[in-house]
Amino acid sequence: MKLSDKKAGMILAAIIIVSLIVSTVFVTVKQGYHEDELLTYNLANSSKQLNVDGGWNTPEDFNEYLTVRPDDRFDYAQVYNNQIIDASHPPFYYALVHTVCSFFPNTFSPYLAYSINVLAMIGVLIFLYKIARRITSNNLYALTAAAAYALSIACFTTTIYLRMYATLTFFVTWFVYNMLRLYDKKGTVGVKDCVVIVINVTLGVLTQYYFILFAGLVGIVFLVFKIKEKNIKDLIFVVVSAVVGGGLALAVYPYIISNVLGGNRGFGSLSIDIDTITIVTYVGYKLMTYVNILAKDLFLGQTWLLALCTVGAAALWIYLRFVKKTKLPRKAMFILIPAPVYFAFISLVSPFNSDRYVMASLPFIAMIFAFALIKACTLIKNEKAAFAAPAVLLLASVLALCVVRPYYLYGKTNLYEIKDKNCVFVGTSMLEWNKCIDKLRNYDSAMIVQTSKMDPNLGAELDEFATKRGVVTNGKISKFASAYMNNGSEKELKDSMDALKTDKRLDSLDSVTVYISRLADTQGVLEFFKKNTKFKNYELIQADYSFDEFFNWYDYFVETESYCNVYRFTA
Repeated sequence: MKLSDKKAGMILAAIIIVSLIVSTVFVTVKQGYHEDELLTYNLANSSKQLNVDGGWNTPEDFNEYLTVRPDDRFDYAQVYNNQIIDASHPPFYYALVHTVCSFFPNTFSPYLAYSINVLAMIGVLIFLYKIARRITSNNLYALTAAAAYALSIACFTTTIYLRMYATLTFFVTWFVYNMLRLYDKKGTVGVKDCVVIVINVTLGVLTQYYFILFAGLVGIVFLVFKIKEKNIKDLIFVVVSAVVGGGLALAVYPYIISNVLGGNRGFGSLSIDIDTITIVTYVGYKLMTYVNILAKDLFLGQTWLLALCTVGAAALWIYLRFVKKTKLPRKAMFILIPAPVYFAFISLVSPFNSDRYVMASLPFIAMIFAFALIKACTLIKNEKAAFAAPAVLLLASVLALCVVRPYYLYGKTNLYEIKDKNCVFVGTSMLEWNKCIDKLRNYDSAMIVQTSKMDPNLGAELDEFATKRGVVTNGKISKFASAYMNNGSEKELKDSMDALKTDKRLDSLDSVTVYISRLADTQGVLEFFKKNTKFKNYELIQADYSFDEFFNWYDYFVETESYCNVYRFTA
């Protein structure tokens, strides 16, 4: 069936609107934040440091930590410097967040960072449609492929996660579209085309370093095909433009090299005695974790459905290639090769087993399966079969909304129902208080202290957790987990618990809420309070989640609001 460009544009607009409405509903009901979402606001807006070694913080302190002060609006030098200190990511995304927040000084709201994701996702879905149309030359197929992602849990999760990954996905889809567009040009690549590539690469690299990997994979496909076609002139123009873009990014932010090669995401500074069998079986668990993530994001949370669709798509390809003698078009390789390779590689090397690292590949993985479904439907010699693929995908999207809960929604805690005007947060060198700022700022004052005593049972629990999931730990997995927890570098152990003994404000209270980090020695902290303060009685307000509730260790940190045991102490 033919669909005019005008009608296709109207349908695409409707798809985008529906997708963003659903995402906005999710943001509205979102309660709580991933700690990195709160870091988004801090690193974009403030150089404020909280008192985390035994002092009190007011709501104004927390607000200043997260928001732009009127005198610091559009201060991009501060944004830049914050990224140098953090040494994890380049500054462009944070500059975008700072720009939006500068129009709303002293205001903390999820909608500020979310607005950037909305704009990014509009661009992603438009380019996704254009990519699909260039590959298929069919508006209906292109709309179906775009909708397969736009109405998926993957899209909603990417849009509501208040980090740079929606922006990264935008620059990746823009780059894929640009490379497809330039591939269609046979010896006619011009200066304007080169400028677009320079801008695309520069901003992509300055948004997230994983852009380099994805763009590199797409570039390899482009290079191979241009060499085969002996179109060396266009190849040189594009390669030089990409190199210039990378060079400009490096000139703007020269810390890229140290961040990529070192940074705080590696394990080089730790000596880890892990057996080979542990590494091998952990890799298996790690890959299975990402399979589960993909199933949740695109296949109704059902691993068997992902497996069935994968086998079906492979069988379809074998049938078309060896029975029908039909080759896939070269332009399909621009998504068919980079996206799965990127997904598999990131699954193996990512510092945490998290959906965020593979978000940029999910639009193309959704497109690949959509194309397989479309192709299967075209084998049916019936004009109405053209509508089978979009109908199936629409039904799957509706079912997903009914049975799958996107990541980063939270909403299971009662910690926002404040029972005391003051609270104490007891954490470790991992700075867990950062994830609870949105709750701590609801108190009149919040005291943050650190303990050097980690939970003595944590290592054994992690070992048991891993063993139940097929990892042969030999009792050493807790060291591997420790490397993750410490981001590959030794944290400075501090202990400011003694501040609780002599603090006059604490001593003047009749009751206080106490957050005790999951990583801290909870029983030791409880005994410390009873022995060294006036507070001798306590009741549990909010129990921490159990590791056994999750297949993926990282899910525990993604899906729980505080990873704390929270108590109410009375004298």
